[in-house]
Amino acid sequence: MINNVGIFDCTLREVGYQTGWYFSDEFVKNLYKFALGKGIDYVELGFFHNEQADPGKGNFRYCSIRNDEIKETFKHVKNITKLAAMRDVQRPLSELVPKKDSIIDTIRLLTRSHETDFAVLEEHVKLCHDLGYEVFINFTSAGYNSMDKNAEFAEFASKVGVKSVEFADTESVMTKDYVTNTIKICHDAGLKVGVHLHDKNGTAEELADLALSLGADYMDVTHLGLGGKWRDGNLTMEYLLRKFGVKGGYESTIIKNELIEELIKYHEYSVAE
Repeated sequence: MINNVGIFDCTLREVGYQTGWYFSDEFVKNLYKFALGKGIDYVELGFFHNEQADPGKGNFRYCSIRNDEIKETFKHVKNITKLAAMRDVQRPLSELVPKKDSIIDTIRLLTRSHETDFAVLEEHVKLCHDLGYEVFINFTSAGYNSMDKNAEFAEFASKVGVKSVEFADTESVMTKDYVTNTIKICHDAGLKVGVHLHDKNGTAEELADLALSLGADYMDVTHLGLGGKWRDGNLTMEYLLRKFGVKGGYESTIIKNELIEELIKYHEYSVAE
């Protein structure tokens, strides 16, 4: 945690759309060690997708199924920085292993705002809690939500006892008023709140400044702002570190170079094909 803000490094999950969630062990370990050294709270690996429904991807697309392989990658580096993965409740999923057997610490339940079914979502929250995981809810495509809808989401999240609720600006349409009102709604409900800002319109830093000034509890970033299904980019790690007065140093330069090298590698299963 830096300046009382919890930070998710989403680089692996987001850039996975370009690499097919294949990354070298060396890069993954260096990314994790960077996060650990800079006070980053979470490194988010990928998803819990069903391999039969979504074949041909790397380990981090199937975090539960590939638990043993991912454990092997992190066995000499895992420390207090937590590992997270997203569970997309509107897509075919793999079964979860109990937290005591898993390398994953935290599950972020992804639900598309306009497709959210509270009964289904509550079942997922209960399952993850029962298995021992820390649980967040991420409402994606949230920028089109009314404040009444966000108030419903906040009330639900408070009721089911998740760690935090987070709103993703998937289409880069959030405004200053939207961010201000949404954070107030969540805090008034006694709920921690985070934001995941895409940068399609160049507004991510401006909205992040506002969110931080209003006491946002969590922030998502990626190195160089890279990633996303539509290559639309994210709030950058570099921005957030500068904002908090943390020097990336030589380690940051190494990570950025290695990330570009990972992207240059050709994979026939990548969306870059």
